[in-house]
Amino acid sequence: MRNIFPRILCITFCLQILISCSTPKIALQGKMFHPKTTDDWNLSLEYFPSSQKFTRKNPVILCHGLAANRNYFKINEDNSLVSILQKQGFDVYLLELRGRNAAGKPGIWFGEHTYDYNFDDYVKEDVNTAITEVLEKSKADKVNWIGHSMGGMVVYARLGTYKEDRISNLITFGSPFFFPEPNKTFRMLSHFSFLSYIIPVIPTESLAAARQRIPLLKYSEAGIGNMIYHEPNIEENVLESLRLQSVNNVSPTEIQQFADWSEDGVVESEDKKIVYSSNLNKIQIPTLVVWGTRDNLSPSHVTRRVYDEISSKDKSIHIVGRSQGHSQDYGHTDLLIGKKAAEEALLPAVNWLVDRNKELKLNQ
Repeated sequence: MRNIFPRILCITFCLQILISCSTPKIALQGKMFHPKTTDDWNLSLEYFPSSQKFTRKNPVILCHGLAANRNYFKINEDNSLVSILQKQGFDVYLLELRGRNAAGKPGIWFGEHTYDYNFDDYVKEDVNTAITEVLEKSKADKVNWIGHSMGGMVVYARLGTYKEDRISNLITFGSPFFFPEPNKTFRMLSHFSFLSYIIPVIPTESLAAARQRIPLLKYSEAGIGNMIYHEPNIEENVLESLRLQSVNNVSPTEIQQFADWSEDGVVESEDKKIVYSSNLNKIQIPTLVVWGTRDNLSPSHVTRRVYDEISSKDKSIHIVGRSQGHSQDYGHTDLLIGKKAAEEALLPAVNWLVDRNKELKLNQ
């Protein structure tokens, strides 16, 4: 056991070399801001203004999922969710929660910040800071929130538990909020959650880069890849950008929380004093739930339960799959970056948001 830490450092260093190899460039770049939370963490917000001669009433915040950063919202360039929103007149803010590299990479064992944060920090601190910053910069009264996976979960928790009243409309892509019957891969991850008490960081960034650089590693994924995306539904260059530019390391306490949820079946705070899942019925704002028929992280029975428990009178589900006449059954991440995601998943969601943001103001 005493030799495990040097080995981890050696492996992480070697894998980091793989990341430093040439990576695809993302042409879509915005203006960066780094607001600070009340507990002294820097976040990142990347701003993309409306590309039209008008700006819609409320700006949009886009929030990523677990083990991810903001980049996969824009790697499809003109067909990305960012571009589609801009073309419809929205000001867009791409949010990165704490612990992401753009705001300063945490230390492994030492430093001002380490990988010691969890889901509760996102909900209580990061969401609040992001909304406050965007409202201050946009001079709007409220924001629209679009979250993928955990990026939707943090706002389910925020709205239901903290009575957040600064969000006008909510769209979630593949965001579970119950874990009644976790799949085999999720249970396998839970079995290895004890590692979160031993290692200082889950090096998912390096592992994803290694998976891309070393093709033989595809045989070691043990179902994890299928849980995250349906590979045939993503262009090869986009999948490369996903692995090399869109993955972030994970906090051990964060992964332990997810493991606990898979055991308990519900989403709750680390101290188990708050059961976030039990507060879904307090959400009353207009909500669109987008679900892919091949999504193994947010399967149909989980997604339907989330939808049913939300109390809003204005709520909808958009199902993306062959049963709805679409080109493919969509997995968890190809909802955003699939070959035809722009027309089959993203445009319908943005049109839903347009219908609820009709008030316009002319750009100067």
